[in-house]
Amino acid sequence: MDALRVGFVVISAPRFYAAVALALLVVVAEVGAWSARRRGQSADAGWAWNALFAVVVGARLGFVLENFEYYRGAPLQALAFWQGGFSPWWGVAAGALAAVFTLRRSRAALGTLVLPAVVALGAWLVVPPLLSPAGGPPVAFPSGVLERLEGEPFDFASAAGQATVVNVWASWCIPCRREMPQLARVAAENPAVRVLYVNQGESVDKIGAFLADHPSVDRGSVLLDRGQRVGTALRSVGLPSTYFFDAAGNHVKTHVGEISGPALTRELRALTATAE
Repeated sequence: MDALRVGFVVISAPRFYAAVALALLVVVAEVGAWSARRRGQSADAGWAWNALFAVVVGARLGFVLENFEYYRGAPLQALAFWQGGFSPWWGVAAGALAAVFTLRRSRAALGTLVLPAVVALGAWLVVPPLLSPAGGPPVAFPSGVLERLEGEPFDFASAAGQATVVNVWASWCIPCRREMPQLARVAAENPAVRVLYVNQGESVDKIGAFLADHPSVDRGSVLLDRGQRVGTALRSVGLPSTYFFDAAGNHVKTHVGEISGPALTRELRALTATAE
């Protein structure tokens, strides 16, 4: 499962489970401290809050360092955390260091770390595979014919033998609008990969007006999915959704929500490496 839908809100599943794990870390720590105080012992769960902050900052900092070449040319984008881009194990390491540093003066207090940490890691690492076990129906490469924005037909069979990125989008979707320049950039930088912009149910005039502000987008790669057939076939739960397929048409990865520039660059490099 790549995403969860709550009413009209679509949440990235990895981010959701990470948030649940951090919430459990704090809740279990606070309950443990409250229970200890009821028994007349001195206890404080401040370490858990420090760890939570360190996890978030450390995960983001780790991602920025891993993609330093990209962020060196666009340093302010390192602050665009809403685009995603977190390296979980950097966060875990930062959180552990923050917790141990906070409780460093008391070996007994270090024991209070165990249960909250186990519960949080269990929610993050164990629960998702149980709720979404492997072996479900695979995401299939789209089939059939759609109309290009310029009016010519596009047959998905023509994309066979080439690594392909399928972006499902709409002009009213704010994250779609924000990520469009990044998609256009990687399309220009990676000619071996076909990038298809599959619009969901909008008119030619509306799409054309939007693309007038994005001249870098290849209009010949913009496809009209008036009946949202492709989005349904790909089991899209929200916009934007980006699907990565290798040259054999095998589904490699799905990214739900806005994708950051460095994450998109990394996925394109993986696709081109596979093609080679």
